[in-house]
Amino acid sequence: MHGFKLQAATAIAAARLWFGRSSQPQRARNCYRICSQFSTNSIIATQEQPRPQSTVYDVFVSFRGKDIRQGFLGHLVEAFPRKQIHAFVDYKLERGDEISPSLLQAIEGSSISLVIFSKDYASSRWCLEELVKIVECREIFGQAVIPVFYHVDPTDVRHQKGSYENALVELEKYSDSTRLEIWRLALKKSANLSGIRASDFRDEADLLEEIVKTVDLQLIRMGKHPVNSKGLIGIDKTIADIELLCQESKDVRVIGIWGMGGIGKTTIAAEVYNKICSKYEDCFFLPNVREESERHGIISLKEKLFSKLLAEDVKINTPNGLTNYIERRISRKKVLIVLDDLNDSDQLEKIIGSPDQFGLGSRVIVTTRDKQVLISNNVDGIYKVKVLNRNDALDLFKLKAFNQNHLEKEYYVLAEKVVDYAKGVPLVLKVLAHLLRGKDKTIWESQLDKLRRIPCKKVHDVMRLSYDDLDREEQKILLDLACFFTEVNLEVQFVKRLLKDQESDNSVAIVLEALKDKALISINDRIYATEYSLHILLKDHIDISVHNVISIHNIIQEMAWEIARHESRNDHGHCSRLWAPDDICYVLKNNKGTEAIRSITTKLSTLKNLKLSPFVFAKMSKLQFLDFHADSYVIYPNENSDAYLDLLPHGLESLPNELRYLRWHCYPLKSLPEQFSAEKLVILDLACSRVEKIWNGVKNLVNLKEVKLRNCNFLQELPDFSKAKNLEELEISYCSQLTSVHESIFSLDKLQKLQIVTCTSLTRLSSHTHLSSLRDLQLRFCESLRTCINALPTSFGRQSKLEILVIEGIAIESLPSSIKNLTRLKYLDARSCSELQILPELPTSLDIMYACNCRSLKTVLFPSAVEQLKENRKSFLLNNCMELDEQSLMAIGLNAQINLMKFAYQHLPFLKNDHIENYGDYDNNYVLYQAVYVYPGTSIPDWLEYKTTTEEDYIIIDLSSVPSPPLAFIFCFIIHTEDIYLPDETLKLKITISDDENEDNKDSIEIYTFLPNRLQSASKHLFVVYDQRCSCYLNSKAKSLPKFKIGVVLWGCISVFSDRFKSFNKKGTRRSLEALLPKWRRELKGFGVSPIHASAYHNFVQQMELL
Repeated sequence: MHGFKLQAATAIAAARLWFGRSSQPQRARNCYRICSQFSTNSIIATQEQPRPQSTVYDVFVSFRGKDIRQGFLGHLVEAFPRKQIHAFVDYKLERGDEISPSLLQAIEGSSISLVIFSKDYASSRWCLEELVKIVECREIFGQAVIPVFYHVDPTDVRHQKGSYENALVELEKYSDSTRLEIWRLALKKSANLSGIRASDFRDEADLLEEIVKTVDLQLIRMGKHPVNSKGLIGIDKTIADIELLCQESKDVRVIGIWGMGGIGKTTIAAEVYNKICSKYEDCFFLPNVREESERHGIISLKEKLFSKLLAEDVKINTPNGLTNYIERRISRKKVLIVLDDLNDSDQLEKIIGSPDQFGLGSRVIVTTRDKQVLISNNVDGIYKVKVLNRNDALDLFKLKAFNQNHLEKEYYVLAEKVVDYAKGVPLVLKVLAHLLRGKDKTIWESQLDKLRRIPCKKVHDVMRLSYDDLDREEQKILLDLACFFTEVNLEVQFVKRLLKDQESDNSVAIVLEALKDKALISINDRIYATEYSLHILLKDHIDISVHNVISIHNIIQEMAWEIARHESRNDHGHCSRLWAPDDICYVLKNNKGTEAIRSITTKLSTLKNLKLSPFVFAKMSKLQFLDFHADSYVIYPNENSDAYLDLLPHGLESLPNELRYLRWHCYPLKSLPEQFSAEKLVILDLACSRVEKIWNGVKNLVNLKEVKLRNCNFLQELPDFSKAKNLEELEISYCSQLTSVHESIFSLDKLQKLQIVTCTSLTRLSSHTHLSSLRDLQLRFCESLRTCINALPTSFGRQSKLEILVIEGIAIESLPSSIKNLTRLKYLDARSCSELQILPELPTSLDIMYACNCRSLKTVLFPSAVEQLKENRKSFLLNNCMELDEQSLMAIGLNAQINLMKFAYQHLPFLKNDHIENYGDYDNNYVLYQAVYVYPGTSIPDWLEYKTTTEEDYIIIDLSSVPSPPLAFIFCFIIHTEDIYLPDETLKLKITISDDENEDNKDSIEIYTFLPNRLQSASKHLFVVYDQRCSCYLNSKAKSLPKFKIGVVLWGCISVFSDRFKSFNKKGTRRSLEALLPKWRRELKGFGVSPIHASAYHNFVQQMELL
C-alpha cells in the first residue's frame, strides 16, 4: 500500500515537471502516458515501504566518476567527516542503466543531495536517473539540493547546451522521447537552484571548503546538524518569544532585539537564526556592524550581504546603489538577515535598503543598544532583553567557571558574591568565570575585592562603547546619575527638578529618555510612599503615590565611575564628581577643593572623625550638589547626631551659591551661613540637624521646590517663605520645639504637599489659606493644636485640587460641610480624632475613609441613595467608633452594600476568563483586589443571603436556582477584639470549601484584610469584604459544584510594621511587640456570604433609585 502511494506521488511529481514545458492541450494528453510510465518503470519505482521517518545520511553525492573521481572527490569525502557530516558516495566504477533499490533508498534517506555537474555528467543515464530521483525527493519531501557546477557553465546545464546538448543527442538514440524530456526537465529544475560555481574560486581547495561549509550550514538550518548550544542558560523563553514575533505575518518583517551591552543580544540573535534559518531560501548573519562599518565602511558590508544572498560577487558603487537586476532577483527570495550591533539609525537602510524589496515572508533581525535605532526605522516588533534571574545567573557561572552544574561548598559563597556583583549580565558572568576558573579561593577573594575598586577591563571596554555614542549633555547627566544620584528608587521628577535650568526646560527629560533608549538606565513605575495603606490603596488613583523611578545597573555605574576617575587620577580635587569616601575625606580635610568639583555625596559616617575648616567650600565655587546623608534614620530622633558636633568646630563661613541640592543630615550649627544666598537652591534637607533657625531675613528662593525638616529638635521657627513662589513640597516632622508655622507658607499657590507631623509644641496655624495647588495635606499628632483647632475653616472646601487629607490625632470636633465640594479627594484619614462627633456628607470621589478610634463619633451622614450609587468607595473603616447611633450604623450598612455590590458587579465580566494564577502578588498587594468596610456590629446584615448562627461553623451554598456563573461572592465576618495596643495589622481568614456530599473533597483559600489598629475596645465588629481573588476561586468551584459548604477560620494576624516596630524598641523606649503578642486574641463569632450575579445587582440598583 505504501509503495503504491509513493509511486503515485512520483508520477505526479514527474507530471508536474512535464507540465512546466507542455502547452495546455498537450498537458492533458500526456498526463496518463507519464503517470503510467512512472508506475511501471523499475528505474523510478520503490519497494513497498514508506519513506524513512528519519534520515540515514546527511548528504548524498551525485557525480560522474570519470570527471572528478581523481583527487577532488577524495578530498571532498575526507573533508566531510571533519565536520561530522555523514555522506553517501557510490564508488562503483561500472554502472548499468538501472539504479538499484538500495541507491534509491540512499537518496531518499539523505537530508541533502549534492549534485556535481561536470562536463560529461549528462552522458550517464545512471547520473540522469539519480537526478530525476533527487528532483522527485525535492518536489515531494522538500529535500535540499545543492548544485555544484564543476568547470561547466550553469547555462549549459539549464538549457542543455555544449557538452550537455551533445550528450542528450547521443542518448536520444537509445531512449524514448518521454524519458528524454524528463531528464531535460530535471536538469533545468536543478540548474535553476542557487549553487556553487567552481569558476568563482582560485583553486580547488577553496572550492572544497565552500562546498563543505554550504552543506554544514544547510544542515544547521534544517536542525539536522545543530550548533553546540552548551552554556546558553535562561534564554529559552526569550528565543521562543522572538521566534513568535518572526512568525506572526507572511509579509516582510523587521524585528528588533534591544538591551544594554553584554546582556546577550548577539547570542540570542544567533540562536534564533540557527533555529529558523532552514525556513528561508538564503540567510546571512552580519556581526559587529558598529565595528565593521567603522573599519571597512557601509558599502563593504552591503556588498558582503548581497553577495552572500545572491551567491555571486556583487559590487556596489554608492551606498544606495542596487541595480534593477539585483532588485528583481532579491524580490523573489525569502531571506533571513541578522544585522548585529547597530548604533546609528541610518545603518539599517544603508545596508539593506527598503525591507520591502525582499521576497514575501522575509525577516530582518536587528540587535542594538539604542532603541531609537529601531523606532526611527519603524520596525515591526521590539524585544527588550532582560538580565538573568538569580538562579539562571548562578547556573551560567557554575557552568563557565567549573564546567559543571554543582559547586563545592567552599566555593558556593564566593560564587554567590560573583552573581550578586554581575546582577544578571551574562557577559560579566562569563568574563569573571574565565578569570577565576582553576584558581584557588584566595585568588577569588582577591579578585572580588579588586572589582570593588577597579572594574574588569574587558567588561569596561564593552560598556564604554555605549558611553562613547552619547553626546556631551547625555554623558554629563549619565555621570551625574552614576556618581551623585546613587540612591535606589530615584524619582524622575526629582532629577528633573535638580538638573533643569529653567521651569520650561525640557532638555533633561529628553536626555533621560535617550539614556533609557540606549539601555543605560531603566525608568519604571514604582510605589514610593511612607503610609502602607495609602500608597497601596491609591496606587491606581493618585499620581502622587506612584512615581517613575530611575535605576542604573551597577556595571554601567562602575563604567561611569572609572570614566570620572580618569579626569584627574592624581588630584581628586580636580575631579568633577566625588563619591568615594577616601577621596572625599582627603579633599575636605586638606582643603583641596577646586572649582572643578560639581558634586559630592557620601554617608555621614565618613566624616565622623573629621574637623573641617570654616572655608572648606570656599574654592568650590561651582559645587551644585552636596549630600552628607545618614546611613539610616527613622522618624524618631537620631541619638548619634551628637557625634558630629565637632565637624565644624569653628563654624562655616560660606556655602557655594551655585548649590542646587543641599542635604546635610545632623548639620551641627544653629543656622546656615549668612553669605549663602540659596537663590539657586532647589532641594533643602536638614534632617536631624541642630538648626534653631535656617537663616535670617527673607531670601530670594525663586528655585526652591522642596524642603524637608525632620527630627530637627532645636528648630524654633521657620523662615519667611514669601519669595519661595515655586515651592511644591514642605515636610515638617518631629520638630518638638517648633511653636508656629510662618504664615507665608499658606499663601504659596504652587505648594502641592504640606506635611506637619508630631510637632508637639505647635500651637497655631493660619486660618487663612490660599493654597490653590494643594494636593496632599497631612496634619498628624500635633498635640498642642488640640486647644487651638475646633473645626477646619468653612473655606476649606475651596481646595479644589486636594486628593489626600490626613488629620490623624487632631482634636477636631467637626469637618466643614463644604468638604463634599472637594471633588478630587480620594483619601481621608481622621483616625484617633477623639473629639470628632460628626462626619458630614463626603464627596463621591472618595475612595478610602479611615475614622478608626474616633471615640466621640456619633453621627455619619450620607447623601441620597441615588448619589451613593455614583461612589466607588473601596475602604471605609470605623473600628472602635463605639458611640455611633443606630441610624448611622444602618446608613453605614447601606453604604457598604451599595459600594461592595458595585465593586463585585464591576468584577463580573473579568471572572469569565479569570484564573487564580493572575493573583501572584496577592500576599503583598491584596488591598488592590478588595473593598472592605469595618464598623461596630453584632449580627450579619439582612441583605447577605447565607449566614451562620453562633453554633454553626459552616454554610451550605445552594446555587441550583441562581443564574450560571460568573458569580461574585461578598463576605461578612463578625470579629471580637480584645482591649490592647497593636500597630497596624493584616487579618488572615481561611475560607474552606467542600462538596456537600463528599466531606473528603476539601479545598481552601485565604482572605487578607488590612486594619489600621490603634487602642482597641473589647467589642464586636463587622468586616464586610469583597475579595477578587476569593471570588475568582469560588466562581471556578461553582462551575462544577452547584451545592457546596463554606467554612471560615480566623487564621491569624500579620503586623504590617512589625519589623519597624521592633527596631524602635531595641532600647526599651516602648513596650516590645513580643510582650504584647501573648495577650493578643481575636475570635470569629459568625460569618455570612452572598453570591452576586448581574441581574441581582440591576434589581438592587432599581430599588435604590426608588428610595
